[in-house]
Amino acid sequence: MFGWMRRLPWDDVRFFAPFMGMLFFIPAGTGGIINASFQLNSVIHNTLWVVGHFHITVGTTVVLTFLGMSFWLIPVTTGRRLTKHMNRSGMVTTWLWAIGMFLMSGAMHILGLFGAPRRTAYTTYQDSPQALSWFDGIFASHITVGIGGVVLTAAGLLMFYNFIYMSWFAPKGHTEFPLTPDPDDMVTTPKYLDNWKLWGAIAIALILFAYTIPMIEIIFDAPPGLPGY
Repeated sequence: MFGWMRRLPWDDVRFFAPFMGMLFFIPAGTGGIINASFQLNSVIHNTLWVVGHFHITVGTTVVLTFLGMSFWLIPVTTGRRLTKHMNRSGMVTTWLWAIGMFLMSGAMHILGLFGAPRRTAYTTYQDSPQALSWFDGIFASHITVGIGGVVLTAAGLLMFYNFIYMSWFAPKGHTEFPLTPDPDDMVTTPKYLDNWKLWGAIAIALILFAYTIPMIEIIFDAPPGLPGY
C-alpha cells in the first residue's frame, strides 16, 4: 500500500526540499486554525506564538518550496547541469534550514504559550519570575530561538554559495528532471479552464462584488463623532 513512498526520489533536492516544506505545513496549518479561532486566539494573541507561526508557514513551507524549485530553475535558465556535488549541497541546505526552523519556530510557539510577548528585546523585565522562565528551559527558551537562528544563517550562506555556483560555475549542459508522463487516455482540458483573461476578469468581478458595498458603507456611514479627513 505504501511501497510507492520508497520509490520517491528522496535523494533529489528538487523533490526533497518541497516535500519537507509540505511536511512542515501540517503543524503550520494546525497553528493557523488556532489563530483563526476567537477563543484560542485570545490566549496566543500578541505573543511569540504568532511570530513562530509565520516562521513555520512562510519561513519554512514557502522558503523550502522555492529552495527546491531553484535547483531546477537556475540550471535550466542558465544552461548548466545540476551536479552531484550541488545536489548534496542542496540536501545539506534543506536539512540545515529544516532543523534551524524547527528549533527557532518550535521554541517560539512554546514560549508564546508561556506568555512571552512578540516584538521584544532580550530582557527579563526586572527579573520577573515568569520572564526568567523564558530563558531557563531547554527547548522553550530564547536561547533555543537564537541557536535556531544561527543554524538558519548557516543554511542561508550555503544557499548563497549554491546560487553562485549554479549560476556561473556549474558545467554547461542539461539535466533531466523526471516527471510522470501523461496517461494515454487522459481527457483533454477545456480551453476555457486555461484562459487567464477569463478567470482574471471573474476574480476582479468577485472582488468588486464582495468589497464595493462594504467600502461605500464604511466611507459614507461612519460612526457618529468620527473625525473627518
